[in-house]
Amino acid sequence: MVYGMTDWYRILGVSEKAPEEEIKAAYRKLAKRYHPDMHPGDEECERRFREISEAYSILSDPEKRRAYDGNQKKTSNVRNDSRGADPVDFQNIYKNFESFFGFNPDTKDIVNEEKLNPKKKNPLDTTDIFERFMRIRK
Repeated sequence: MVYGMTDWYRILGVSEKAPEEEIKAAYRKLAKRYHPDMHPGDEECERRFREISEAYSILSDPEKRRAYDGNQKKTSNVRNDSRGADPVDFQNIYKNFESFFGFNPDTKDIVNEEKLNPKKKNPLDTTDIFERFMRIRK
């Protein structure tokens, strides 16, 4: 499933290869369970009932279902082409931490001595330029 796209099969609790009869049975069971008349004033049940009804309206119509399935395949291929990268790559967070700070936060092992050595001058340090600009003398 792609971000922002609803998984109608999951909402009805059926597989993508479910026949029309199974979809209809799942819809009837869930519609009866979440019908607003059975739960007056319960906004969550109303929301769920609308969601179930929308899922059924798409999956019960062969043309809409075919279009939905085709769109699911296209979007899943796009996601697979991105080589599984998450918006935030948590798998490489320690590696990135190590390269930036010079040590592993879990093991406390020093990975890059240069990053931790305070005597070495930072190439991005602009203190000299600032001091010369402001005419500060030490």
